[in-house]
Amino acid sequence: MVELRIECVVDKHARVGEGPVWDDRAHCLWWTDINGRTMHRFNPADGTDKVHELRVRVGCFALREAGGFVLAAEFGFWLWDPETNRLDHLHDVAAPGDDWRMNDGGCDRQGRLVASSMCTDPNRRPIGGCWRLDAAHHSEQLMDGLHIGNGIAFSPAGDRFYIADTTVNTVWHADYDTATGAIGTRQEFVHFRDLQGHPDGATVDSQGGYWIAGVGGARLYRFTPAGQLDRTIELPISKPTRPMFGGPKLDQLYLTSIGQDATEPGAGGVFRIEGLGFTGLPEPRFQG
Repeated sequence: MVELRIECVVDKHARVGEGPVWDDRAHCLWWTDINGRTMHRFNPADGTDKVHELRVRVGCFALREAGGFVLAAEFGFWLWDPETNRLDHLHDVAAPGDDWRMNDGGCDRQGRLVASSMCTDPNRRPIGGCWRLDAAHHSEQLMDGLHIGNGIAFSPAGDRFYIADTTVNTVWHADYDTATGAIGTRQEFVHFRDLQGHPDGATVDSQGGYWIAGVGGARLYRFTPAGQLDRTIELPISKPTRPMFGGPKLDQLYLTSIGQDATEPGAGGVFRIEGLGFTGLPEPRFQG
């Protein structure tokens, strides 16, 4: 059996490290520091982490098939070219305000971006939602009433959608129409009542296992498609945020973390976990 190895590969004290996406063509990991208003490109070959400063808080993002990125940032959707650092604002999904922002998300298997939002007020009012952005740059709201939308992922076949609300400690799943992007009635998948931490970002492996960070609990969890907990990994940082498979064989798991209000070594850095015995799936690219 291969020994599990956890190492900090980007030792930066990011305020809110989030949203890692593995580029399987360039063999690098992109991630964002939301409150730091930066995008990062980590190159495992030489250990460098290139920083791009932006004027917006990026909650989540996806590589575009046409090049560059689509971002769910601040209060809506943007296009970004890292070569020129040009930002093009597509549209906002709701009126800009001081008490909410875009948060977690990712592309479905057809290359449409699905992104959630969250309340930034400490009271965490249920003013968040979830939207789908298609290739024509049209957005449609899929869900409302979320406090902190998180945990978005799709099954390998793309016909099941996962979403969590960190505040209420719940992950749901719903049928997903791969042709139209419509979601069915959501059902409880996992409740964190007996787990350490709260549900944050997530990804799915090639077997359909759902991996989710337990923020505040120093844990990473894997659940089977039936919702059974079958793997718990103790972490050296208390606030992990989102896992993402990467590496040449997609058998390494990268993990971002929160640095603000955390004091342990490596907090806010990016970690790599090897020896899990699972492989991921290539991240779909946004088709617009």
